[in-house]
Amino acid sequence: MAGISPLEEFLFTYVETAGGLWEEIEPQVYDVLLPDAGQPLRLAFDPEALPEHPGAQLLTFGNPLLDQMLEKAQARGLAALAFLGDVHLAPYGLEQQVQRDLTLPEGWALQVESVDPRHVGHTLFWFEATYVSDEKEQDVYSVGLDRYYGRLVRYLEPLLAGERLSEVRLWPYPDAPAMPLERAYLLAQERVIRNVTATAHSLKHEMEARLAVQTEQMVRYFADLREEFLERVKKAAARGDDSASLHLRLEALDREEKLRLEEIRHNALLRVQLKLINMLHVKIPRLFLRARLVPTKVGEARVATPSTLIPLNLTWDPVVGKTDAIDCPNCKHPTYILMLNRRGELRCPVCSDDPRLKEHR
Repeated sequence: MAGISPLEEFLFTYVETAGGLWEEIEPQVYDVLLPDAGQPLRLAFDPEALPEHPGAQLLTFGNPLLDQMLEKAQARGLAALAFLGDVHLAPYGLEQQVQRDLTLPEGWALQVESVDPRHVGHTLFWFEATYVSDEKEQDVYSVGLDRYYGRLVRYLEPLLAGERLSEVRLWPYPDAPAMPLERAYLLAQERVIRNVTATAHSLKHEMEARLAVQTEQMVRYFADLREEFLERVKKAAARGDDSASLHLRLEALDREEKLRLEEIRHNALLRVQLKLINMLHVKIPRLFLRARLVPTKVGEARVATPSTLIPLNLTWDPVVGKTDAIDCPNCKHPTYILMLNRRGELRCPVCSDDPRLKEHR
């Protein structure tokens, strides 16, 4: 069906997955029968169609029925598995590409001994943050994680835009080691919390500004009422009338003002809820390279290992067409620059004892 909205596509998929039936009455108007519903529902996506179908519900964001459908759909499909197969695993001049991506120690060159493809596990997490105060706002955050290195990646979500992912494993490559899902989840959650915290601070600042305006308006309103009652008390006293009832109403006015102000302050309190709503596990082929550093000058071997060869394990990512950064053996931070310390150990520039780098620390 051409020209249908993503929300309509969701409705069709949800109804069919739930074992229900749907029928198009006219464009953007449908009769839907769900297994847990006693009778068909007429749903419309076009507000202008409602006058002709007075019994129809407008299915749009914020509608309780749609919220219920989304919640049930999320519960049914919290996690899914997909494979990426359309990658080029035989790049031309791979060894030269790797050497261009890395900065090697002076006087050393790279030799690739073997290349083995493996599937690297990735997980794309979707979190929903709900900000509740005098208003309710919701945001969805996505975080992609390479579970071999434990690094955040940005290329997972764009893969969903096309038809590159498959439900079947297209290549018979083994899986690379992957960090436990619990740890990956905590890393993703930590990243999202930073974003949520920043949004919460911004919303809190806006609410405090609204609270100040609302408080001032409320205080002014009750001050005007109080002034009016006091004027009536003065007039009653001048006439010699009993003003006890007016005093009681003044006391009630004070109590109501306090209650209203407390209600405003309570509504201005920001409450944040964060929950995981979906996960997508993606297996992506990657090239694992067993390599070694070899000295290119006589004399360099004296600062290397006893065998004069330094083993190096590398990976090349066909999705981005680039060598992955190497984890520094000392600090574990990724780096593209490799140096040798006085003991012939590989280090990143920060961990190196090269005196030329002291000014950069």
